[in-house]
Amino acid sequence: MTRQAEFEGFSVWQDPLPGETLFSWCSRYHLLTVNGLDRNTCLQLFGHHRTGTAHDFPARVGVFVRETRGALGTASEIIQQRTLLPFYLPFRPEALGRQAEQALCGQGIGHLKYRLGLLSSGLGAAHPLKACASCVREDLALHGWAYWRRSHQLPGVWLCPRHHEPLQVSPLKLDQAARFLWVLPTQGCCAPVPCLEGLNAGQTAWLLKLGTLSTALLDCVPGQFDDPARISQAVRDRLRAWGMAYSTGRIRWSMVEPVLIRMAMDMVCLPELSHQSDPELLRSQLLRLLSGRALTHPLRYLLWIASWFDDLADFHLAYSEVQVAHGKEDRLRTEAVTPPSYGPSEQQQLIVLQASRGSLSLTAAAKQAEVSYATMAFWVSRQGGEISRRPKKVSPSMWDHMVIELQSGVNKEAVALAYNVSIATVTRVLRTVPGLQEHWHIVRHEQRRTAARYAWEQISGLHVYMGSKALRRLQPAAYAWLYRNDRDWLKASSRSLRRSVDGNHSTMRIENADGRMALALKKLANRNSAQQRWTLEALKISIPRIEKAIRSPERWPRTINALGRILTI
Repeated sequence: MTRQAEFEGFSVWQDPLPGETLFSWCSRYHLLTVNGLDRNTCLQLFGHHRTGTAHDFPARVGVFVRETRGALGTASEIIQQRTLLPFYLPFRPEALGRQAEQALCGQGIGHLKYRLGLLSSGLGAAHPLKACASCVREDLALHGWAYWRRSHQLPGVWLCPRHHEPLQVSPLKLDQAARFLWVLPTQGCCAPVPCLEGLNAGQTAWLLKLGTLSTALLDCVPGQFDDPARISQAVRDRLRAWGMAYSTGRIRWSMVEPVLIRMAMDMVCLPELSHQSDPELLRSQLLRLLSGRALTHPLRYLLWIASWFDDLADFHLAYSEVQVAHGKEDRLRTEAVTPPSYGPSEQQQLIVLQASRGSLSLTAAAKQAEVSYATMAFWVSRQGGEISRRPKKVSPSMWDHMVIELQSGVNKEAVALAYNVSIATVTRVLRTVPGLQEHWHIVRHEQRRTAARYAWEQISGLHVYMGSKALRRLQPAAYAWLYRNDRDWLKASSRSLRRSVDGNHSTMRIENADGRMALALKKLANRNSAQQRWTLEALKISIPRIEKAIRSPERWPRTINALGRILTI
């Protein structure tokens, strides 16, 4: 079929509207040129009958710039100003940002959504088309047609920044049959989101703040917040400033848990994360953030930024201060002087040699070296010198028995109790008998290793029934000692344990997710108890992830059960 709007001398042009996406501009172009089939417009603008129709990450932008002779700007300008890609880049490495831009300019985006973390985020990779009913009416009156605003399409934006009204969702572009169409918002084409109805003042303020953070993220450069360790330190510093963490950085959970409960209540009205509105899950995600591990989706970062910071500029300042602090620490380390020595100096060493040869008494040597008698006796014993004693409380036979006890590895407290002397006296015996202290430490280390290995071997057979984490809780002291002092043996022992289940615990994760999604459905039903009967489409709009349960009902039994009860009310 001949492509329309390609006749000789025939050209159509339109200026982009404020904040308009590339998809919206192409949809208006499609209607203006009366191209008929959507594939004709796609061929005309992108050189392909389908690639280019994506409303979030359109490909072949380079071809579009060539066909339109750069009328909307360069490919980089179009990607930065009229697609959703900039939202995902500030928390990702700068190199990935360059590769993502090249993918949008190329023939197809390939595995870009996977590399950006969308597929593994638990939030889904789809971006439903959203519009504000008031904006649609104003656009029709002002321009003659409505258009898709990029600020409305961002994850986390569910209230219109201008009218503070809940956004409505278009079913188009989510349906496989309509994913390659050019469409514009019209009055009545979008459906309201049930979980956004009846918002209280706190939820409205929270959603507006979250939307402001999402919009502000568009102005950040790729890789601006790509260091999870610095994000972790910035959040921990803020918690410490608010009294929610000790000076050591340990979290005061009694003060943080009310915040998590409030977040879970607010997340019920956030369609992307309504199925994860669980305080316990939020606690584990906060621990992941504070441990310096990267989160999979920018919206997860924005949730915590909305809780602990005033705005994105406030977070950026805290993030930058962490960098300055680390820079000072590095500078101090490089400028640090030689660490102090705790052994005898050169002059003191000469005195120690004289005392060990017997040419100088220990008392005189200690006075000349300006140290205590016990310190001088310890230095001389390390040189192999014999210490002459003038016993007062410890007789020679008691001394010999104490040495034998210590050579066998008996702890100092037991020796002191057995011979009715102080621990300081036992320590003096250890330090003044040549080679005794080193021998005692070796024997004690071997005793601890034997005891720790025995304790761990006694419970290792329970691994089949409990797993490694539960084993560590049964013998925390033995595990900690082996981990610090005998890690090679511990690793070899762990490898030899028979594993009950191979894999990455996906079954357990799905069971937990099934329970959370079923709970989210119950919360949604209770929150909208006065509403008319639910429809499946309305539930899909409020909890988009429910589509997974519908496709695999055998893996989501509790969700399907809750879904059946809601639909039959």
